[in-house]
Amino acid sequence: MTAPKTPKTITLSEPIEYDGLEITQVRIKKPKVKDLKRMTAELDGIKDQLQQGIVMAAALTGLPAEAIEEMDTDDFTTISEVIADFFPQGRAPESGAPSSQKPPTG
Repeated sequence: MTAPKTPKTITLSEPIEYDGLEITQVRIKKPKVKDLKRMTAELDGIKDQLQQGIVMAAALTGLPAEAIEEMDTDDFTTISEVIADFFPQGRAPESGAPSSQKPPTG
């Protein structure tokens, strides 16, 4: 069993200014089901992956999308990676083929 994933705080490589405040750190919370429901509603009809990432980052940092858009691309990438890490990752076989069950023994 892996350790539970907890909220993460990252220091921005390039601080941003938003609404008269300088933002140097961003806390990314672990999503709850209610966050997923809200993000699903906000993502309805959005096909652009970049815009989807901005919506998800805004939802889990508490910052408005406009503040996320002011971020350096390296900082946005880091936030996106932290968000992705909160979700379980499926493991595909190296060959790309679907995994097969082992025959029963006995």
